[in-house]
Amino acid sequence: MPSSTADALRKAPLFANLPPDDLRRVEGIASLRRHSRKESIFREGDRADGFFVVAAGRIKVFKLSEEGKEQVLHLIGPGQSFAEATIFEGGVYPAHAEALDDCELVYLPKKPFTDLLERNPRIALRMMASLSRWLKRMTDLVDSISLRDVETRLVRFVSEEMKSRGIPVRNGAVYELDVTKNVLASRLGTVPETFSRTLKKLQEEGKIRVKGKQIRILDAEALFSALEG
Repeated sequence: MPSSTADALRKAPLFANLPPDDLRRVEGIASLRRHSRKESIFREGDRADGFFVVAAGRIKVFKLSEEGKEQVLHLIGPGQSFAEATIFEGGVYPAHAEALDDCELVYLPKKPFTDLLERNPRIALRMMASLSRWLKRMTDLVDSISLRDVETRLVRFVSEEMKSRGIPVRNGAVYELDVTKNVLASRLGTVPETFSRTLKKLQEEGKIRVKGKQIRILDAEALFSALEG
């Protein structure tokens, strides 16, 4: 089995705490798939035959309105899994998934995986914790989009991304976008024009400086005070 497959599974929170024997059982039903940039992984309504772990590259999961407007739900990077909830629900994928880069994905087919869970309940118990985190992410997303203004959504996103990357949230720190501003605007539930105006406003207030995809924190206290409470 390709080493990238095993490595991706070990790094995935979904499987990180599995004993070696259980991890090898998961590896035994996994396969590696390669997708080109902008290639569709699945479309909303497609039959849900399995789920994925990202070995390399990035994926966006999104919905489309009747007018064709895109709402990005998740940006998925290496070590993260997606569409795992569908293996229990049956039916179809509830959203679209597309490669943002050339990607390598570990594919875990539904039927072999559910058979594995039935034979090894420990794996199922550990997955429940991951699915609980997924539900919390969805709840937080709804809260962020429906109850907060664009500036607060942006500041919250930058704060969480910096912390996840181990970047100190302080003056002089630099956060570099790894997606286009259009994709991030959609992820924040707004349009590119509003997103750009928000960045400009924060710059004019002396809180940040933007250069290309880099956002430098100039006044961390003022910037992140929007998240208090």
